[in-house]
Amino acid sequence: MKKLLIGLAVLVVLVIAAAVVIPLVVPVEAYEGRLIALVKQSTGRDLKIAGPVKLSVLPALALEANDVSFANAPGARTPQMVQLKQLQVQLQLLPLLHGAVAVSRFVLVQPVIALEVDKAGHPNWVFTQAAAPSAAPARGTPQPASAGGGLAISGLTLEDVQLSDGKISYTDQRTGKAEQLDSINMKLSLPDLDSAFAGDGSAVWNGEKVSLAANIDKPRALLNGAESAVGMKLAATPITLNFSGKVTGLPPAKLGGVIDIETKSVRDLAKWVGSPITMSGSGLGPLAIKGTVAMAGTKTSFSDADLSLDAIKTKGSVSIDSAGARPAINGKLDVDKLDLNPYLPPESPQGARPAAAGGSAPASSAAAQSGWSDAPIDVSPLNLADVDLDLKVGGIVYRKYQIGASALGVHLKDGQLTGDLSQMALYQGTGHGKVTVDGSGAVPSVGINFNLAQVQIEPLAQAAMDSDRLTGTGTFDIAATGHGKSQRDIISTLNGKGAMNLANGQVKGVNLLALAENAAKSLVGGDSGGNATNFGTLTGTYTITNGLLRNSDLQLKSGAVPMTGAGTVDLPTRVVDYKVSPQLAGGITVPIQISGTWDNLSYRPDLAGILQGAVQSPGKVLDTLKSGGGSVGQGLGGVGQGVGGALKGILGK
Repeated sequence: MKKLLIGLAVLVVLVIAAAVVIPLVVPVEAYEGRLIALVKQSTGRDLKIAGPVKLSVLPALALEANDVSFANAPGARTPQMVQLKQLQVQLQLLPLLHGAVAVSRFVLVQPVIALEVDKAGHPNWVFTQAAAPSAAPARGTPQPASAGGGLAISGLTLEDVQLSDGKISYTDQRTGKAEQLDSINMKLSLPDLDSAFAGDGSAVWNGEKVSLAANIDKPRALLNGAESAVGMKLAATPITLNFSGKVTGLPPAKLGGVIDIETKSVRDLAKWVGSPITMSGSGLGPLAIKGTVAMAGTKTSFSDADLSLDAIKTKGSVSIDSAGARPAINGKLDVDKLDLNPYLPPESPQGARPAAAGGSAPASSAAAQSGWSDAPIDVSPLNLADVDLDLKVGGIVYRKYQIGASALGVHLKDGQLTGDLSQMALYQGTGHGKVTVDGSGAVPSVGINFNLAQVQIEPLAQAAMDSDRLTGTGTFDIAATGHGKSQRDIISTLNGKGAMNLANGQVKGVNLLALAENAAKSLVGGDSGGNATNFGTLTGTYTITNGLLRNSDLQLKSGAVPMTGAGTVDLPTRVVDYKVSPQLAGGITVPIQISGTWDNLSYRPDLAGILQGAVQSPGKVLDTLKSGGGSVGQGLGGVGQGVGGALKGILGK
């Protein structure tokens, strides 16, 4: 026992002596040169140590090297792939005897790492050996250090690993894409490969500080391609992300678990990642996604997801595949209310309404240009992704339209969007329709095709025309297309057709029947004030050619009096030029001219039409005018002894 103790004491003394003497007697150049040679042999690159190198053995094997650099690949933009102000490595001695590496301390001070892919697609982190390895030695033959063989590692321990004030850049010469992380500070801990790994640190990317914390439950399993529980938290001003789940390391790596993503502004996030959104409107603010995520290769899916964007709240499932030129998004979602207005360009302010002088209302230049926007329509978002979504929506808001519960299919492919409303509730009625927007060409095009039934007309007209003069219940069909770079351009190129069938309503602001019956009185000026024209039915068809709507078969029945109508509506200027012709008792027709902008209409009996009817049926016209307006001559004063006198001169007695 005594000899054993003496032997152990001698061994300890020898080890201590070696720890003190070896760094003193072994030239630094010996192990520095050996290290440089090994790096050259393994990677084909040059390692340089320009500063002092220190080596110690006890209490642990420690190496400190200053001003270290590692050469980049041939053809790289920067000469050095790695530059370190200081490298500190400290290994425990005893684990090395068992083929394990226990790193007590590993510190990189101010590392600058340049990752790069050349024009041929070769990454600079893939190395080539400078010389082919020698033949394997026979079994049992000790392998010399000079053979370049690596140490068989049965275990790895990282007690204190730090990266201090580092910088990592990435450049792809093929695309010119460049990214950079600055002010990197990280701490890693790995007691052993069978214990949990933890990492915590921060970096600055695109001017924002990003904090990152990660943990891996079974590092060895993950390295061997098996499954391990993983957690991650990322926090920056533009976005926060929390993940808890399982990851499989086998290529392609797989990930599944619960995820929580939140950003205060999608626009700010897009700008931060280098893809600013130019789409007009005030939307694309707060976004939150919570649910179960599954990721494998280029495919990511969210299930049992709660999504919210601005005021829109959604539940459902979404999948994203980024393998193509554009990400492909598919999903089924239930949306409480889809308000589209925050994502639309603002409407141009209404121009001043033209004053009606003497009852006439020609459209002024200001009015002719009011109502439609000249702002360029940005359809670039249509080319950001391919989308196939089925939506059940509690309600839709578009401009002034208020649409009830609906089923909507959104299909976007190669910049061409189709919104398919297979069913919708609209102003106490129902309908279905389709909207198409083609943003794949230089000039956007738009198409609409709608069929509506039993719709309340007044709120629909208010939304479509900013007019409340028409009431009732209606059935409508419309199919039209247009193209242009602004809202006004599209309206000016509209082509299509449609039909309407209205029932039990009013034309507010004018009593057409009374106006016809009192034509003589109306001829001296003014309209019918707050009167209204009641109708049982109002039907007609129309065509649209380059923004000009034409109708020639209007049929309106007000009580027992039928009316016909024909005319045009210039949609770009919103100017109406229309004529209705009530058939009064006795078969007399008194045409009434309707003119002005559709929000400021004027109604006047058509004198030429009355005179034409007078020539055809003189007695009936005179009797009708007298019964409606009393003494015709008295109503007009001394203007040629009145219209009555003029009519008598034409009609005789």
